[in-house]
Amino acid sequence: MNTQMDWSRVRERVIAVEEAERRARGQGPSQDPTFEPVLTPDEIAEVEAQYGVALPDGYRTFLAEVGAGGPGPALKLMSLRRIDGTWGWVWDNDESHPWLLDPSGPFVETEDWADQQIATLRAAGYEPTTHDEDDDYRDDYRKVFGDAGDGIWHLERGRGAIPISDNGCGMTGWLIVVGPHRGELRDRDCAVNPPFEYVDARGNRHTFRTWYLEWLEQRERETR
Repeated sequence: MNTQMDWSRVRERVIAVEEAERRARGQGPSQDPTFEPVLTPDEIAEVEAQYGVALPDGYRTFLAEVGAGGPGPALKLMSLRRIDGTWGWVWDNDESHPWLLDPSGPFVETEDWADQQIATLRAAGYEPTTHDEDDDYRDDYRKVFGDAGDGIWHLERGRGAIPISDNGCGMTGWLIVVGPHRGELRDRDCAVNPPFEYVDARGNRHTFRTWYLEWLEQRERETR
Protein backbone atom coordinates (compact mmCIF):
# COMPACT_ATOMS: atom_id res chain seq x y z
CA MET A 1 0.00 0.00 0.00
CA ASN A 2 1.12 3.58 -0.71
CA THR A 3 2.23 4.82 2.72
CA GLN A 4 0.96 8.30 1.86
CA MET A 5 -2.52 6.81 1.89
CA ASP A 6 -2.05 4.72 5.03
CA TRP A 7 -4.74 5.58 7.58
CA SER A 8 -3.08 3.48 10.29
CA ARG A 9 -4.46 4.25 13.77
CA VAL A 10 -6.58 7.19 12.56
CA ARG A 11 -9.77 5.39 13.49
CA GLU A 12 -8.43 4.67 16.99
CA ARG A 13 -7.17 8.25 17.40
CA VAL A 14 -10.56 9.73 16.51
CA ILE A 15 -12.36 7.37 18.88
CA ALA A 16 -9.92 8.30 21.66
CA VAL A 17 -10.57 12.02 21.15
CA GLU A 18 -14.33 11.48 21.07
CA GLU A 19 -14.18 9.52 24.33
CA ALA A 20 -11.91 12.10 25.99
CA GLU A 21 -14.31 14.89 25.10
CA ARG A 22 -17.27 12.94 26.46
CA ARG A 23 -15.42 12.38 29.74
CA ALA A 24 -14.60 16.09 29.93
CA ARG A 25 -18.33 16.81 29.65
CA GLY A 26 -19.08 14.29 32.38
CA GLN A 27 -20.65 11.81 29.97
CA GLY A 28 -20.16 8.08 29.81
CA PRO A 29 -19.16 6.05 26.74
CA SER A 30 -21.40 6.48 23.72
CA GLN A 31 -23.79 3.64 22.99
CA ASP A 32 -23.53 4.32 19.25
CA PRO A 33 -20.55 3.39 17.07
CA THR A 34 -18.24 6.31 16.30
CA PHE A 35 -17.83 5.36 12.64
CA GLU A 36 -20.02 3.65 10.11
CA PRO A 37 -18.60 0.33 8.89
CA VAL A 38 -15.76 0.36 6.39
CA LEU A 39 -16.58 -0.57 2.81
CA THR A 40 -15.24 -3.73 1.23
CA PRO A 41 -13.20 -3.57 -2.00
CA ASP A 42 -16.23 -4.93 -3.85
CA GLU A 43 -18.48 -2.23 -2.42
CA ILE A 44 -16.04 0.54 -3.35
CA ALA A 45 -15.75 -0.91 -6.84
CA GLU A 46 -19.57 -0.91 -7.03
CA VAL A 47 -19.68 2.81 -6.11
CA GLU A 48 -17.09 3.63 -8.76
CA ALA A 49 -18.85 1.53 -11.39
CA GLN A 50 -22.20 3.17 -10.62
CA TYR A 51 -20.79 6.62 -11.28
CA GLY A 52 -18.10 5.73 -13.81
CA VAL A 53 -15.35 7.42 -11.79
CA ALA A 54 -12.37 6.55 -9.66
CA LEU A 55 -12.75 8.06 -6.21
CA PRO A 56 -9.78 10.19 -5.07
CA ASP A 57 -7.18 7.92 -3.47
CA GLY A 58 -7.25 9.47 0.01
CA TYR A 59 -11.02 9.17 0.28
CA ARG A 60 -11.08 5.73 -1.30
CA THR A 61 -8.63 4.32 1.25
CA PHE A 62 -10.42 6.12 4.11
CA LEU A 63 -13.62 4.27 3.17
CA ALA A 64 -11.72 0.99 3.25
CA GLU A 65 -9.72 1.54 6.43
CA VAL A 66 -11.59 4.02 8.64
CA GLY A 67 -15.29 4.14 7.80
CA ALA A 68 -18.01 5.25 5.38
CA GLY A 69 -19.08 8.05 7.72
CA GLY A 70 -18.29 9.45 11.14
CA PRO A 71 -16.69 12.43 12.89
CA GLY A 72 -14.90 14.94 10.74
CA PRO A 73 -14.47 18.60 9.86
CA ALA A 74 -16.32 20.59 11.03
CA LEU A 75 -19.04 18.43 12.60
CA LYS A 76 -19.15 15.14 10.74
CA LEU A 77 -18.62 13.43 7.43
CA MET A 78 -21.45 12.66 5.08
CA SER A 79 -22.25 8.94 5.04
CA LEU A 80 -21.84 6.90 1.87
CA ARG A 81 -24.59 4.29 1.83
CA ARG A 82 -26.33 1.92 -0.52
CA ILE A 83 -30.04 2.82 -0.55
CA ASP A 84 -32.38 0.58 -2.55
CA GLY A 85 -29.44 -0.61 -4.61
CA THR A 86 -28.03 2.88 -5.31
CA TRP A 87 -25.01 4.42 -3.58
CA GLY A 88 -25.35 8.02 -2.41
CA TRP A 89 -24.13 10.49 0.21
CA VAL A 90 -26.47 11.09 3.11
CA TRP A 91 -26.93 14.05 5.46
CA ASP A 92 -27.95 13.35 9.04
CA ASN A 93 -29.39 9.90 8.28
CA ASP A 94 -31.85 11.37 5.75
CA GLU A 95 -31.86 8.49 3.28
CA SER A 96 -34.80 9.93 1.37
CA HIS A 97 -32.62 12.68 -0.15
CA PRO A 98 -29.15 11.27 -0.88
CA TRP A 99 -26.71 13.23 -3.03
CA LEU A 100 -26.03 11.38 -6.26
CA LEU A 101 -22.80 12.40 -7.96
CA ASP A 102 -23.17 13.87 -11.44
CA PRO A 103 -19.99 12.73 -13.26
CA SER A 104 -21.02 14.20 -16.62
CA GLY A 105 -18.46 17.00 -16.48
CA PRO A 106 -15.78 18.63 -14.35
CA PHE A 107 -16.54 20.54 -11.19
CA VAL A 108 -16.98 24.24 -12.02
CA GLU A 109 -14.92 26.61 -9.91
CA THR A 110 -16.63 29.73 -8.59
CA GLU A 111 -15.01 32.09 -11.09
CA ASP A 112 -16.30 29.97 -14.01
CA TRP A 113 -19.83 29.33 -12.74
CA ALA A 114 -21.57 32.20 -14.58
CA ASP A 115 -19.99 31.15 -17.87
CA GLN A 116 -21.16 27.57 -17.29
CA GLN A 117 -24.72 28.78 -16.76
CA ILE A 118 -24.61 30.81 -19.97
CA ALA A 119 -23.36 27.76 -21.89
CA THR A 120 -26.18 25.59 -20.50
CA LEU A 121 -28.85 28.15 -21.39
CA ARG A 122 -27.49 28.67 -24.89
CA ALA A 123 -27.37 24.91 -25.44
CA ALA A 124 -31.11 24.94 -24.64
CA GLY A 125 -31.66 27.58 -27.33
CA TYR A 126 -32.00 30.52 -24.94
CA GLU A 127 -29.91 33.68 -24.82
CA PRO A 128 -29.36 34.63 -21.16
CA THR A 129 -30.78 38.01 -20.17
CA THR A 130 -31.34 38.11 -16.42
CA HIS A 131 -28.13 38.33 -14.44
CA ASP A 132 -28.69 38.63 -10.71
CA GLU A 133 -25.88 39.82 -8.47
CA ASP A 134 -26.45 36.94 -6.04
CA ASP A 135 -27.97 34.14 -8.10
CA ASP A 136 -26.41 34.77 -11.54
CA TYR A 137 -28.78 33.24 -14.14
CA ARG A 138 -31.07 31.26 -11.86
CA ASP A 139 -34.19 33.14 -13.06
CA ASP A 140 -33.32 32.24 -16.64
CA TYR A 141 -33.10 28.57 -15.66
CA ARG A 142 -36.66 28.86 -14.35
CA LYS A 143 -37.81 30.39 -17.63
CA VAL A 144 -36.13 27.70 -19.73
CA PHE A 145 -36.71 24.60 -17.59
CA GLY A 146 -39.90 25.55 -15.76
CA ASP A 147 -40.52 23.91 -12.39
CA ALA A 148 -37.35 21.86 -12.81
CA GLY A 149 -35.20 24.97 -13.20
CA ASP A 150 -34.15 25.33 -9.58
CA GLY A 151 -33.26 21.66 -9.30
CA ILE A 152 -31.24 21.69 -12.53
CA TRP A 153 -29.41 24.84 -11.40
CA HIS A 154 -28.49 23.36 -8.01
CA LEU A 155 -27.45 19.97 -9.37
CA GLU A 156 -25.31 21.53 -12.07
CA ARG A 157 -23.62 23.69 -9.43
CA GLY A 158 -22.48 20.55 -7.63
CA ARG A 159 -21.58 18.61 -10.77
CA GLY A 160 -18.38 16.62 -10.46
CA ALA A 161 -18.27 16.92 -6.67
CA ILE A 162 -19.76 15.33 -3.58
CA PRO A 163 -20.78 16.92 -0.28
CA ILE A 164 -18.25 15.44 2.10
CA SER A 165 -18.95 17.16 5.42
CA ASP A 166 -21.65 18.85 7.44
CA ASN A 167 -20.01 22.04 8.76
CA GLY A 168 -23.05 23.21 10.73
CA CYS A 169 -25.67 25.94 10.13
CA GLY A 170 -26.14 24.87 6.52
CA MET A 171 -22.44 25.10 5.66
CA THR A 172 -20.85 22.18 3.82
CA GLY A 173 -17.52 20.81 2.66
CA TRP A 174 -17.16 19.37 -0.86
CA LEU A 175 -14.75 16.88 -2.39
CA ILE A 176 -14.00 17.33 -6.09
CA VAL A 177 -14.19 14.01 -7.95
CA VAL A 178 -14.15 15.11 -11.61
CA GLY A 179 -11.95 17.75 -13.20
CA PRO A 180 -8.47 19.25 -12.98
CA HIS A 181 -8.70 19.74 -9.20
CA ARG A 182 -9.87 16.20 -8.50
CA GLY A 183 -9.17 15.22 -4.90
CA GLU A 184 -9.25 18.76 -3.53
CA LEU A 185 -11.66 20.16 -0.93
CA ARG A 186 -13.84 23.28 -1.04
CA ASP A 187 -15.98 24.91 1.65
CA ARG A 188 -19.38 26.42 0.99
CA ASP A 189 -21.57 28.74 3.06
CA CYS A 190 -25.33 28.40 3.51
CA ALA A 191 -26.63 31.05 1.06
CA VAL A 192 -28.40 30.12 -2.18
CA ASN A 193 -25.36 30.77 -4.39
CA PRO A 194 -22.30 31.16 -2.15
CA PRO A 195 -18.82 30.74 -3.60
CA PHE A 196 -16.85 27.53 -3.16
CA GLU A 197 -13.81 28.54 -1.09
CA TYR A 198 -10.48 26.81 -0.50
CA VAL A 199 -10.78 24.97 2.80
CA ASP A 200 -7.61 26.39 4.31
CA ALA A 201 -7.93 30.01 5.47
CA ARG A 202 -4.38 30.55 4.21
CA GLY A 203 -5.43 29.65 0.68
CA ASN A 204 -3.82 26.20 0.65
CA ARG A 205 -5.60 23.55 -1.40
CA HIS A 206 -6.31 20.55 0.79
CA THR A 207 -6.69 16.96 -0.29
CA PHE A 208 -9.09 14.77 1.68
CA ARG A 209 -6.16 13.34 3.62
CA THR A 210 -4.49 16.63 4.58
CA TRP A 211 -7.87 18.15 5.44
CA TYR A 212 -8.90 15.28 7.69
CA LEU A 213 -5.55 14.87 9.43
CA GLU A 214 -5.22 18.61 10.12
CA TRP A 215 -8.64 18.52 11.81
CA LEU A 216 -7.72 15.44 13.86
CA GLU A 217 -4.37 16.84 14.98
CA GLN A 218 -6.06 20.08 16.07
CA ARG A 219 -8.63 18.16 18.11
CA GLU A 220 -5.90 16.11 19.73
CA ARG A 221 -4.03 19.28 20.72
CA GLU A 222 -7.20 20.78 22.18
CA THR A 223 -7.94 17.60 24.11
CA ARG A 224 -4.44 17.52 25.60
